[in-house]
Amino acid sequence: MTNFAEKKSMSRLFSIAFWMFAGLLSGACNSGNPTATEVKAGDAVGDSSHRELPIRHRKELADAVQQQSRLYTTACHVRKIVLYSDDTRMGGKLLDIPLPGTRKVAIPIDVTLKAYVDFADFSEQNVTVADSICIITLPDPKVVVTASRVDHRQTRQYISMTRSKFSEEEISRLTAQGEDSIVDHIGNYGIIAQSREDCARVLVPMIQRMGFEARNIIVRYRKEYSEDEIRKMTRFRDMP
Repeated sequence: MTNFAEKKSMSRLFSIAFWMFAGLLSGACNSGNPTATEVKAGDAVGDSSHRELPIRHRKELADAVQQQSRLYTTACHVRKIVLYSDDTRMGGKLLDIPLPGTRKVAIPIDVTLKAYVDFADFSEQNVTVADSICIITLPDPKVVVTASRVDHRQTRQYISMTRSKFSEEEISRLTAQGEDSIVDHIGNYGIIAQSREDCARVLVPMIQRMGFEARNIIVRYRKEYSEDEIRKMTRFRDMP
């Protein structure tokens, strides 16, 4: 039987960091007042009297944003303890006998997740400008598992004299289960909401220099993502 306990921290890649405990996590990670106001996809901005700026102006703004290339914003550090109890039995359907003794293990793993936005395909279609309002619709975010490490010094095995220790292969298998569990619950960490706020902190000053007031700049994703969608956005980087 495998159980998991975890603790995680979220940090913006430009120096703000804090710790949170997971398990009952329900809210997004907040780090102060966001620079830009968020509106949901499909919300109207103003009324029909608003005048769209010419395409060439929107293209200039889009080109400036596109130069950000791949923007890594938020890092999430998760410490998970994988707890496993081995209740192996011998025999078959007619003879089901528990093996004498027990085997238990606690494996702490440290996993780092990073969220980023790739602006390679960003265009004027992602920019809406009406009068003094500027709306930037971000490309779908991505999350990558950039590091995973077993804390061998804190790993604990509780083995009866009649049983053998957990093998390296078993430890590796349980570690992989812990990593998968982190990804399965990634929607609890607030990493996507935090990445939007961090994108705003990068993009808003740049757009201000183009003549817009900060209070009139809106940075958003095209929709609210479900937990299943966030899982599909997440991948493991090839790690040694």
